[in-house]
Amino acid sequence: MTTTIEDRMILLLNEQARLAPGEEEQPTGALRRASALLPRPEPGRGYLERLTDYTRISVQRWRKVLHRRQRPTPDMIEALARLFPHYAFWLVTGITDATNGHVAPDNAQTFPERLYQQSDGASQYFRKSLVLFRRLFEESGVNLEDDHQRMYAAERTRPLAHWHDSPLVDAAYRISQSREYSELGEIWESREKYRADDLKRIWPTSPDDRPWVQRAKDAKEQGLSFPILGVDPRTAHQDHCDLYYVPRGPCPTRFALSVLNTSPAELTGEELERLRTWLKQLQDDDLSVFFQYLEHHGIDRELIFPWEPGTIRFAWLGMAESEIERFVNYVQKLRSSRSRETYPARAG
Repeated sequence: MTTTIEDRMILLLNEQARLAPGEEEQPTGALRRASALLPRPEPGRGYLERLTDYTRISVQRWRKVLHRRQRPTPDMIEALARLFPHYAFWLVTGITDATNGHVAPDNAQTFPERLYQQSDGASQYFRKSLVLFRRLFEESGVNLEDDHQRMYAAERTRPLAHWHDSPLVDAAYRISQSREYSELGEIWESREKYRADDLKRIWPTSPDDRPWVQRAKDAKEQGLSFPILGVDPRTAHQDHCDLYYVPRGPCPTRFALSVLNTSPAELTGEELERLRTWLKQLQDDDLSVFFQYLEHHGIDRELIFPWEPGTIRFAWLGMAESEIERFVNYVQKLRSSRSRETYPARAG
């Protein structure tokens, strides 16, 4: 279990409530003209009331979510994803893809990436795309209140060998001839133009290539110092443009130390029980990690997962109790054999 959409929505609402008006990202250069595409409610005090005016979702419902008296509903998730498309990926999944513009609010702890810097180009591209997507349905005359019409308009079909686009495709080609649609391409070109510079800052050839690193070295040589109050000593060595976590030195994780890097024969009884508990609670790609563990230590997977004709294994179903016990028994045999080798029986 990780954070929930409820947790992430609360973080996003809290961030907007604490910001001062105008403190959010400001587009620059050729992208400035697109800043008014999808106006957003001003952050700061009274944010939930302004959010209600924009979303037509009652302030009581927003407050209930904020105080965990209600789970977020689809219309609330969709509303925030449209208002903050650069947060949408994180809001739904909990992870980021910062180099492509999918970031998290500053008050959200992220992993495996830690970059929070927004990309003006990506944000404007997302917002322009949303405007055009909305225009597609408006110009097609689809009754958005009718579930059947909406689905009929949104679904592609494959009656024979080829895919057929939905009835919206005619309107899509009409819109593709508009100036508004061509602006989308211009925004994309601007984003890609600045991407190379952004990547140099995020992923330089050498850490010393960063301009602020050189400025810090120059200041140190001149005997200058710039004390910063309140800095987190755990992360002081990182730069705000670092895409990933950069440890100060070797620091293997508890999981890697006790499971991935430990031979099954060397597992202690306590570690084996922790591993058994983990196997009972497998989530997402955990089973793939376990497969890698078996392969890394040269264990034939069929010893734990014997092949049965006509059976298909789905990773998301986790492991059966019999499979877990088969693995535990296998490890116990390895430990027993190793113990006998270490302490051979004495001759009578």
